[in-house]
Amino acid sequence: MDAGADNRIVGTVTVLSGEAGSFAAAMAEWRSGETEPRPRDPVLRLGVGPAIGGHFEIAARAWVEGVWRDVDHVFLEGMPGVLSWSGGRPPVAYDLPPERVARFTSSFGIEAWQRLRRSTAVVIGAGGTGSITIPMLARAGVGRIVIVDSDHITPSNLERTHASFPWHVEARTLKAELARDHVRAIDPDIEVIAYEGRLPQADIVAEVLRADVLVGCTDQHTSRLAVADMARRYLVPAIDCGGLIEGADGRVTGQIIQLVVFRPDDPCPVCRGMIDPVRVAQELMSDEERRAIRGRADEGAVPREAHEIPQIDTVGYITTVSGTLAAGYAIGWLTGRFDPPFERMQMNLIADCLDVTNRPQKHDPDCKCRQSRGLGDLGGELAPFAVPNHWKPARRIV
Repeated sequence: MDAGADNRIVGTVTVLSGEAGSFAAAMAEWRSGETEPRPRDPVLRLGVGPAIGGHFEIAARAWVEGVWRDVDHVFLEGMPGVLSWSGGRPPVAYDLPPERVARFTSSFGIEAWQRLRRSTAVVIGAGGTGSITIPMLARAGVGRIVIVDSDHITPSNLERTHASFPWHVEARTLKAELARDHVRAIDPDIEVIAYEGRLPQADIVAEVLRADVLVGCTDQHTSRLAVADMARRYLVPAIDCGGLIEGADGRVTGQIIQLVVFRPDDPCPVCRGMIDPVRVAQELMSDEERRAIRGRADEGAVPREAHEIPQIDTVGYITTVSGTLAAGYAIGWLTGRFDPPFERMQMNLIADCLDVTNRPQKHDPDCKCRQSRGLGDLGGELAPFAVPNHWKPARRIV
């Protein structure tokens, strides 16, 4: 399957059955023939077989601490329709979909809804874009949604954040909690998990490892770096979305929506020129550090990184369009019905024919991002930044 640093074969692939629907019986026979590996024998076994509907079933076993153990999660890059066995158990068989998704199944098919029901989506950010991405995924039928945000609802969020009301400001409701409750109201059968936290904190990374798609819905440069890093190191496809308003002389000149695809082989945000190093430093700096730098600086000579983080101007209908499109392309990926037809798509809502543009970009030969592809935790030293000590620990909201 693959070779380690010493050219050792670490895994084998076995076709377990030749007929769709017979994978479980073939799995039992496959496991019964296991023996203790000899030195330099493969320590990872991957079983693949055809499933009903023209797709594949897949399971894995690993030799750990002297015992063959079932692997909890198997992810096959670029094949979202694979039926992955978890911990030696077959994927859940879902009943026919409810009437409320009849239009969806009429368009995409019942099997597409069943794929969504088996899927996990992690959404980073539950503000303007995230607050519409999350319920769109829920209404389509995604079975497990993980929501991550560190902020609470403020008065300025009310214009953009779906399902928010003034009493959420008074109660200092967390955005992730608000989005979680929105999902529960849409479909109580969805497993929805909310975190007060940020990527790449360890608890959040652990959730990404179980994800089938990752959606970035923040305007922070650090978050965009982390989303792309997760896609590259852990092979989880990601979509980043955002929007802003441009203007001059009292006139709005642009209402920009951007969607960027981050797959394991795609250029990172630095390669694509999307990252301002000063902005990254600002986002990673604590208030105490910022005040200390200002106190040491001469008047008028405060370094840029010690300035307040500039606000990105946007409005609710722009974030709604951007977040809805991101959800749609995520659904296309999860169902296997279509892929995003772009790498970095930008549109201007007030330009002729929306001025939709795809901006394919190449890797910067001086960037090291490609070195971490598929390395997972082993590529941690190549991560774009470390979690600052002043960040609050991630907390699952109960």
